Amino acid sequence: MMSKKSLLALLVVSLFITSAIPTATAYKGYQLSRPPVEDFSLIDQNNQNVNLTDSRGDVVIVAFIFTRCPDVCPVITQLLRSVESGIGADYEEHVSIVSISVDPEHDTPERLKQYTELHKVNWSHLTGELADMESIYTNFGLVVQKNVIEAHIGDINGHQAEDSTVMFVNKSGVSTELMNTPTAWSTTKFAAFEADWELNYSTHPEYGTLVSGIDGVEAPSDYSWWWKLMTFNTTNSSWEGSMLGVDSVTTPASNNIAWMASTADESLLPMPDLNNSSVSLVFPDNTTAFQQINNSNGWHLTSAAFDGAGIGFSAPHSQYGHYLESVGQEDPAADNYSWWWELHEWNETSMGWQASDVGMDSIESPSYLAWAPNSTADSAIPMPGAFVEDGQLECDGNGWEMGSGASKHCMCDSGYEWPEGTMLSCVQVDIVEEYNVGHSTTTFILDTERRPVVAWTGDNWNAEEFISDVRMLVEDEGLVNTDSEGIPGFTTIASIAAISVAAIRIGRKQVNESE
Repeated sequence: MMSKKSLLALLVVSLFITSAIPTATAYKGYQLSRPPVEDFSLIDQNNQNVNLTDSRGDVVIVAFIFTRCPDVCPVITQLLRSVESGIGADYEEHVSIVSISVDPEHDTPERLKQYTELHKVNWSHLTGELADMESIYTNFGLVVQKNVIEAHIGDINGHQAEDSTVMFVNKSGVSTELMNTPTAWSTTKFAAFEADWELNYSTHPEYGTLVSGIDGVEAPSDYSWWWKLMTFNTTNSSWEGSMLGVDSVTTPASNNIAWMASTADESLLPMPDLNNSSVSLVFPDNTTAFQQINNSNGWHLTSAAFDGAGIGFSAPHSQYGHYLESVGQEDPAADNYSWWWELHEWNETSMGWQASDVGMDSIESPSYLAWAPNSTADSAIPMPGAFVEDGQLECDGNGWEMGSGASKHCMCDSGYEWPEGTMLSCVQVDIVEEYNVGHSTTTFILDTERRPVVAWTGDNWNAEEFISDVRMLVEDEGLVNTDSEGIPGFTTIASIAAISVAAIRIGRKQVNESE
């Protein structure tokens, strides 16, 4: 018969053993129950072969990105950078991160290298042949639609989209990024140039540009008629007299405009092709003219950027094309031509500015241009998307801005992150908050057998919660010894086992002695 001391020992041991049994894991991301993904071999940003089995024994984070992505992918990369830096020394040696391109036809190892250097990360970014990549997407259960990617890129960085910009650097070295927002005056100039219409106009300090003559037909000084600006209302498909001056009508209302003599027949105005910009004319004698704008070059982007920003400039046309003569009050002629305005183009391959070898008329379908005094170094011109409001420090002086429009966000320096509620600021890391932009994608956390265990969708996730899931999986895999409450580590369990054996032996010894 067992003594009271033996029974007490067994009860104590039983309580220890019960506490040592891991409780059901509750991950914060979406919990998955999937078989292991198949191994693969791809090329990383350093032109090295990388297999998924290279991370055998580790918990693996797998993200899907593409380098032309202007919003969600940079955010995910920066969130993972926060995960990498915040996971802790005991865990980081057991965790690997890989990013896989969903745009392999564009994302060469060289472009991936530029992307990783841009984001200051060094984990593997992988690409390969499209057929191999498609197999991987299927293996992870992803649907990758090339047309959606291309449309997304076009929406953000497409030709003549609002995100095309001109970076203007003045004589003092102050940079301003100007959006591509052509006004009705821009459209008028473009059509007149292509149609060879002569424009007669003046600039009023309060009312802006006043058009008095088109193609040799001048409005009379007695105002018996005048040139009337018309805009096309796409909602009811009709022409309307503009309530704004020609400088204040901006895209998309400025895409299709008309000038007509105030006494002419309005019904003579044609229905415009909404897929193209154009200018229609109706003269006092009711004769008409029409010009569609067929070209799109550096002069168009430069004019649209300065016009849209309300910055006066002069860009005469010569036998060599248009050239930038002056901007505002800054005119090289006033300084005896000791300097000039130099045109720069953005090189997407090197991710840097370079002085243009051609004039602005020869740059077809531009996305990003820069104008600066010729003494300005390429490296001194901010990259596209780095617009800073007057008197405002870019990213609080702790990083730099990327993207433009709604997708603009800070790329924070090491030790700094976005605060709650904005991605246009960088503060010292305390608590990592949630961030939200862009379209959807999925980031997986795989166990040591390469089974996807947790998935986080989109980029609206909290890095601190993500770290919690990674740590939990590392612990569940037995890679880190922990003595956390309710889920003791291996050392604790081994100690409990030793106590159990010792207690049983003590009990048996006491039983034998009693016999």
